[in-house]
Amino acid sequence: MSRALASRWLCLLLALLMLAACSRLELAYRNLDRLIPWRLDDYLSLDRAQRDWLDARLDEHMRWHCRNELPRYLDWLERQRPLLAGSPSPADLEAPLGESRSLLQPTLARIAPDAARLLAGLSAAQVDELEENLLRERNRLHARYLGRAPAERLQRRVERAQRRLEDWLGPLHPQQRAYLRQWALRQDANVAPWLANRAHWQTLLLAQLRAAPRDNLATRLEPLLSSPERYWEADYRRAVSDGQQALAELLSELWASSTRAQRQHLDRRLDSLRGDLAGLPCRD
Repeated sequence: MSRALASRWLCLLLALLMLAACSRLELAYRNLDRLIPWRLDDYLSLDRAQRDWLDARLDEHMRWHCRNELPRYLDWLERQRPLLAGSPSPADLEAPLGESRSLLQPTLARIAPDAARLLAGLSAAQVDELEENLLRERNRLHARYLGRAPAERLQRRVERAQRRLEDWLGPLHPQQRAYLRQWALRQDANVAPWLANRAHWQTLLLAQLRAAPRDNLATRLEPLLSSPERYWEADYRRAVSDGQQALAELLSELWASSTRAQRQHLDRRLDSLRGDLAGLPCRD
């Protein structure tokens, strides 16, 4: 695995911890530049010693992840094939979707101590920088997802989701686009709880970073980083549940209405993804 790719992957993992924002599994190592619009460097300027320490820990985490976690992802992927051979109901899809959300947990638990140690070593100026960048990000997301007219938000959400779906299924037909639009309508109610929960978690993080004493700061930070769902607000917890149910319904409708060409397209994409993951060399 290339050093640049490995660096992007750990940046992704650290960003997941610091932003507590990711609720889905990003399986494709090779597509991180396209999939991940932010990098750790967007939030923190590390000094040379911090960067060297992070690089050393990166190597160990990447070796562990490649040896231990990629096989789990491949196993999960293979176990979905019988389900996709039929026409799964929303109830049939709820369990696999929930399981996919939990696949990242061992990685979060693994890197949380190092992430906590890195954050605990930040200077006051770096904490100020982090707070400023998180606020800038919150404002940007609020403008993007809530600052436009509802009709424009809906259209943008439909277009984003359609691009992702067509990457896996090929072109959607009119009935499928109608299903997608209904799903997108339901998602608007979940945006505000998501943004509020991000702000809540970041407030907790910054409060710990500024709190005394600092000698046990890494220990205090670790639960926030390893199990961010423990700190979810009630509205967001309900939004996550509602969102998973809505996604299960959408996927069931799309698959039930899929054409033979779309099923073949998905089979090829899954085969390609499995081959990419299985072919990634793990360094000793």
